[in-house]
Amino acid sequence: MRKKHKIFCIIGLFYFCIFISCFNLNTKAQDEEDDIYSVGFTEGTELIWEVAELNLMSFREIFGFEPNFEIGDQNRMIIRAITSSTIYWLIEIEFWDYKDDWGLSGRTLTLRMGKRPIYYQDYVFSLFPVEQYLEETIALLPSDYYRMGFSIFKQGKSDTGFDYLWKKEYDSRGILITETFYDEFDEVIVRLEGTFRFIPFGTTFIGFTLLATTAIIIVMMKKKNFRIKMV
Repeated sequence: MRKKHKIFCIIGLFYFCIFISCFNLNTKAQDEEDDIYSVGFTEGTELIWEVAELNLMSFREIFGFEPNFEIGDQNRMIIRAITSSTIYWLIEIEFWDYKDDWGLSGRTLTLRMGKRPIYYQDYVFSLFPVEQYLEETIALLPSDYYRMGFSIFKQGKSDTGFDYLWKKEYDSRGILITETFYDEFDEVIVRLEGTFRFIPFGTTFIGFTLLATTAIIIVMMKKKNFRIKMV
């Protein structure tokens, strides 16, 4: 009985140490960067966005051309390499556009992201830490931009003369999770949604979480049964 209890306690302690280590590493990385923002995701990250909503008539009228996608269509991206230059983060990606065959190699592209908000240019991603980066960025952008939490908005006018609102929402890593265009009446023109969900520290973290939680429950049940027997 004591041996099992000891094993469960060790598992729980191991899980706790991993969590604290990850937190400390993240804090240390931020301190080392000073005022230069970092990339919050890693090489090998795979991203898929899906067309969740599309008002075809509104899209044609406002933007003046036919979209190259339909509801349910997806595009795909894999982060192949992340490197650094003096003022830019260079993110090499492999990209599959709508209708592309995922069985074939995608196009290789390099995205450049300025390390400081002054270089912002409507990026697909946000730098890390996200909320701080967006807050500083908004202060430097024209008045047609504004921010709410992890989302950045831009008031625009199409080539056909129509007003629209462009919203990009990021997760805590700085990855785009939704991209939405609204018309002047706040009706959705088109919305893209990420089919992925962010899991802190990956699937290994989930495994330790479940294991530690199960261990705690078993220990509590064992203690309760022991007390009942003693009564």
